[in-house]
Amino acid sequence: MKQFSKLFFFVCVLQFFPFNIYAQNDESEKIKKILTSWVDSFNKKDLQQSLAIYSEDFIGYYPNQPDQNYASIKEEYEHIFNNKNLFVKLDLVLIEVKAVGNLAYAGMNLTATVKPTFSKQAAVAVDKGLQIWQKQNDGNWKMIRSSSFAFQPK
Repeated sequence: MKQFSKLFFFVCVLQFFPFNIYAQNDESEKIKKILTSWVDSFNKKDLQQSLAIYSEDFIGYYPNQPDQNYASIKEEYEHIFNNKNLFVKLDLVLIEVKAVGNLAYAGMNLTATVKPTFSKQAAVAVDKGLQIWQKQNDGNWKMIRSSSFAFQPK
């Protein structure tokens, strides 16, 4: 009987374990797609879609800067998108995205290329960041926390 119990447990683990992995990967893939769409929306200066990833209680941390929230991000994006003399382009490299239950994290490198129209050369800034995501009651994922810092890639 003891051997049967072990075998039964082993079969159950094999039966359900892969399902959990695929479910988790599906959620991670959703977040990857959301982030890719966010970069595309930002680069097209689409304010509504650019803001869609942030929860209303979002808090962002960046060294030596005031904390960001939804309202400050919206104000910043409006300023960037409405400035006809400024070109800003984002590029994203996802390092890792993992979802477990209703929480997830995403590690990334984000490159911002900023070029005023009167300048001959663009400024390029690279940030390494970690985001915390939460699945909302409606099933959508929203970013609730973000922390990033500037770094020089090798």
